[in-house]
Amino acid sequence: MKLGRVVGTVWGAKQSAGLKGRRIVEVQPLHFESKVAPRIVSDENVDDLLADFTMMAVDPLGADIGQLVLVAVGSRVRDLVVGPEVETKNCVIAIVDRAELG
Repeated sequence: MKLGRVVGTVWGAKQSAGLKGRRIVEVQPLHFESKVAPRIVSDENVDDLLADFTMMAVDPLGADIGQLVLVAVGSRVRDLVVGPEVETKNCVIAIVDRAELG
């Protein structure tokens, strides 16, 4: 699982059948070393932890740009959350108000 911030929404005129009617968001994961100083993170105070890359995820919860989300990766999670017909294995499974690191 990855904790990250929603930085955009992906729109397309055409998509595969499994993605039809599904919302896709661009998520910038948090990147921190395993020995991070204990701290509580929220939407407003994660800029220093954001990775240099983004990932796409199906979002059945409707997260807004700027919100922290938990993205699970894997076919088992996808099957349970959005169904086996969806082609991606990245799924938003929670909108996070705050998280304690360390």
